[in-house]
Amino acid sequence: MEKGKMTAQKKADVATKRVALTPGTWAALSNIKEPGKTLGETVADLIAEHQRRKLELDLDEIDATGTFTSWEEAKKELNL
Repeated sequence: MEKGKMTAQKKADVATKRVALTPGTWAALSNIKEPGKTLGETVADLIAEHQRRKLELDLDEIDATGTFTSWEEAKKELNL
């Protein structure tokens, strides 16, 4: 790649928004950040972890309160 030119992917990854953080939040985020990762990558990792935990909690709730049909019964009901 020529010096000074960005790939299409790198252009897409350039930050387009800024987020104001309190000094305490900045310090906490900096402590979480792994060496070699950007703060943006760290925030993306935190979002992904939150989504995984939310999905797990949702699935646990469905498991505890849901009514289930076997796959065979569902196929019959759906004419599959």
